[in-house]
Order: sequence, then C-alpha cells, then structure tokens
Amino acid sequence: MIKSVVIIVDQSPVGKNSAREALRLAAGFLGLGEEIDCKVVLMGDAVYFVNKNADPTVVGVDSFEEPLEMGDLSDLEIYILDTGLEDAGLTEADFVEYENLKVIDIVNLAKLIANADTSFRF
Repeated sequence: MIKSVVIIVDQSPVGKNSAREALRLAAGFLGLGEEIDCKVVLMGDAVYFVNKNADPTVVGVDSFEEPLEMGDLSDLEIYILDTGLEDAGLTEADFVEYENLKVIDIVNLAKLIANADTSFRF
C-alpha cells in the first residue's frame, strides 16, 4: 500500500493546469486520511504559482487562490526548489501567504523523492 507520495511540478502555471491539478491531486490524497503523506514540489517555472505579485487573470487564466486554499485547508506541504526561485528572480518575500511553504535545495529534494513510496511529475 502507498503511504507517501511526492508530486513534482515543473511547468508554468500560466497556459497549463499542471500546478493547479497537482494541488487538487495532493489534497485528494490527504483527504483519504492520515494514511497517505503527500507533498508537492514546485520547481522551474512552476515557482510562479506561489508568487503573490502574479495576476494570472490578466492573461485569462483562473486565479491560483482556490487550489492554494484547498491545499492550505488540507495542511499540504509545498516545497519550492531554491534554484527555481533564483532562476525566476524571486525571493521568499514574493510568496503568497501559505503556512506549509518551504524552500529546499536539490539534496533535500532527492531525499523527499527517495523516501516516498511513489512520485508523480506534472
């Protein structure tokens, strides 16, 4: 039986629903009860999903608020790969308010993946 899942998202949240669907999937896993530990990792262009200064509605994309609220209500842990932040020119000051949002490096990402029973990539 699967007890832990890591969902990795590396695609831009604008023009694709990958980040939004990853958070929905993760919230679904967590909704199954405490038996499945699920974490989401945003890397590459996916880091823009947590940029508080982004307004996706300007380009006709739904707001990121709903999936983030769903994740927050589920106590979903979201990890941001530090190199993605650097590449995007973002800092932690640019993040939306989200209680379980953490920046990690590649070594800790490898540990998350190695310790999970399975992983998904969006």
